[in-house]
Amino acid sequence: MVTKVLAVACAVGLDVLALSIGLGVAQLNRGASLRVGTAFAAAEIIMQLIGYGLGVSASHVLGEIADDLSLALLFLIGSVMIAKSFEYLPEPHFDPAQGAGLLLASLSISLDSLGVGIALPALGVPLVPLLVTISITTGLFTLAGLAFGALLSKRYERGAEGAAGTVLVLLAGALALERLV
Repeated sequence: MVTKVLAVACAVGLDVLALSIGLGVAQLNRGASLRVGTAFAAAEIIMQLIGYGLGVSASHVLGEIADDLSLALLFLIGSVMIAKSFEYLPEPHFDPAQGAGLLLASLSISLDSLGVGIALPALGVPLVPLLVTISITTGLFTLAGLAFGALLSKRYERGAEGAAGTVLVLLAGALALERLV
């Protein structure tokens, strides 16, 4: 049981870590970092609950739709980060630490949890321990990713934001290609 809970929590947390590294390039302040960590953890938990409620019967259809939406959002966030690195977009248009930017970022990392949540009843994974573990691991992955991204940013300045955005776009493209093959 503990192994299943940790495996699921880590699996859904890895995309959180990747996106958090990209967002960390913006060198968010402590309050923004906590806001992002809380939003990411809440989004993961909410999607797990929604998925669990929908049950196993719809897992195939909703899983593919959730994957498609997740890839599209990941691509969008990466594209915006690349554009920001070239300063094509003014700063206020996209802020991943608040408002619509935070909502998009939270959705992009949590849509896969919808599919996972749908499969949970069939896997026999206990819901409450899983949700507690996901909230902890998501928060830790977010804060670690933000800190690492900030270190990259200090070292490589504006190029780091473009590189992080490029990684997110390439990740979305690779995942989309993998789904087609």
